[in-house]
Amino acid sequence: MGSTDKRGRRLFLDLNNAFKRDNRIDEFDYIPVMEPQTNCSPVVLVNHKLGIEMWSLKILLQFAYHSLMEWRATSKKFIESQEIICLSRAVVLLNPECSTAWNIRKEYVESGELTMAEDLKLSALVLTKHPKSSETFCHRRWLLSRFIDIYLQSSQGSNLSTGSGQEGFVSMDAIDLNMDLPQVNPPPVQNGVHVDGPMDYQNQMKTEIHVCTCAAEKYPCNYYAWSQRIWLIQHAYNCSSQALVGELHRTEGWVSAHISDTCGYHYRQFLLSSLCRQRESLSQQLSLQYTDLLEKEQGYIVDLIGTFPGHEAMWCHRRFVFNSLYRHYSQDLSPGSPDRGLIGESATQRQKKTRLEFEPSEWAQKEEESVKTKELKSLSSAQKQLAQKYLDWMRKIVIK
Repeated sequence: MGSTDKRGRRLFLDLNNAFKRDNRIDEFDYIPVMEPQTNCSPVVLVNHKLGIEMWSLKILLQFAYHSLMEWRATSKKFIESQEIICLSRAVVLLNPECSTAWNIRKEYVESGELTMAEDLKLSALVLTKHPKSSETFCHRRWLLSRFIDIYLQSSQGSNLSTGSGQEGFVSMDAIDLNMDLPQVNPPPVQNGVHVDGPMDYQNQMKTEIHVCTCAAEKYPCNYYAWSQRIWLIQHAYNCSSQALVGELHRTEGWVSAHISDTCGYHYRQFLLSSLCRQRESLSQQLSLQYTDLLEKEQGYIVDLIGTFPGHEAMWCHRRFVFNSLYRHYSQDLSPGSPDRGLIGESATQRQKKTRLEFEPSEWAQKEEESVKTKELKSLSSAQKQLAQKYLDWMRKIVIK
């Protein structure tokens, strides 16, 4: 069974032994050794870090892949399930885009021979080496969907949200929205995933946020990691206003440290757009106004642009924020608009609003003057070019 290179079986056993010796492996990578130099195993395990010398990768992958496909094609039932699980593990570690290997693992999860915790543990490890693997994120999404369904079933309807108007939604009243990982000494973990006890809903969702953040750190503009995070907010947190505001605050520091990463800004735009659709609950539950969040975001991005001149990603985000504010102010002035006067404000509070805040054209002119007096006079030629593009966009698209 497998490839003709007899070293493949030996490498496969070495990899399995590494996982048997240490169930806390939290990182995986290739070691740049192109030819065997000693009689030692190319599978290296040090301080919970797993490495495989590059010369052995092809041999190991060929053995594991061909063995797995041969079993798949002939359905050799005499091969133990654990052997197939280990073969699929070797394949996805080296080639995480192999959907067949992930599908085999799905079958074992469904049969109960492989736990969701173990598979979440492995896929998190895969992402430490392959942070932009779409198949790995897709598999995690499948696992988390099952986990959420099980949580809902175990709650026996007591935790179903009635505010959403849809069945099958987790109630936010039962969920801790602090998504920071606990700073305690837990039992053995795998990349933040606790696997020695029953998986806890809150801890697992916090862990997924952590996994997405680590993947985004390892690969710039990681669309798959941020899409996974959006999916999590939508399905695990129901896009609740508490979770959205919390994520808006939590990702502020990350975006400030990755100023050219467009995915970070796109994620914040998703959060703000979702909050726009929940303006009433935002005001009633958190005593926050959507306009205040937009104005804060505008101040935040203007400060970033001033601190780090010449980055187009920030200017694109500024366009989004400005357009959102402009349209929101315009909507407030529309006759018969249900949002006229901002939801949640009393008549007295609305009267205190300055004329500028309710005159979109004047507010837009103020923004234009701000750009002319600051960014357009920057010493950076790139900054001035981006500022001019922004002004041209304002005149053509927004100010009519």
